[in-house]
Amino acid sequence: MPIGLFSCCFGVFAGGLLGSCLRRWIGEDLREMLPRVFGLTAICNGILSVIKAAQMPVVTLAVIAGTLLGHLAHLEDWVVRGLRAGLQRVPTPEGFDLPQYVTIAAVFCASGFGLYAVMVESISGDRAQIFSKAMLDFFVAVLFGGSMGVAVSLIALPQLVIFVLFFFLARVLMPLMDAAMLANFIACGGLLTMAAGLRMSKIREYPLIDMLPSLAMVLILTPLLAGVFG
Repeated sequence: MPIGLFSCCFGVFAGGLLGSCLRRWIGEDLREMLPRVFGLTAICNGILSVIKAAQMPVVTLAVIAGTLLGHLAHLEDWVVRGLRAGLQRVPTPEGFDLPQYVTIAAVFCASGFGLYAVMVESISGDRAQIFSKAMLDFFVAVLFGGSMGVAVSLIALPQLVIFVLFFFLARVLMPLMDAAMLANFIACGGLLTMAAGLRMSKIREYPLIDMLPSLAMVLILTPLLAGVFG
């Protein structure tokens, strides 16, 4: 029973609703300041993940190749169009920031740490890491629910789909992953987390959704280039 997985998704759902209810008590200064703080913590967490890389050249190549693939497939454009269409029937506050919403959705649904935590729960039953993400996601959802309304709570739906997919994929992937593949996967997720932090802080607009294929590319390239960078 993926209790940790469900708790994480419920945290996003409940946090978004709570933040929406507390919107009038969350001042404009907090709405401007706290995303930058969360962005900074995301950058720090990303750095901690990146330094675990077994072969940094492989991770770098995976990010370049994965981002190019995502860009050619126009992944972020498709996601933005889908979200825009889906949010037409959802009440959103004035000045709703769709690019920021895309960033938040990517952080909730596809962070390297989150996917790894789901895989760990699936294989070993250890829920410590996914519970940590659940707590962090809850507070982040409260914050952004205060600025973006109930739309934030709806991110729990694609998050649930992606996490359940990785929960079952883990039972196929994890036995095939050696220490180097796992370390490079975590490092690649860390780079994406850093990109999300920079984007959340509005320092640099990285194409976060386009970068997501990097997570698959690093699993492919690590064994292929083991003889070169091993």
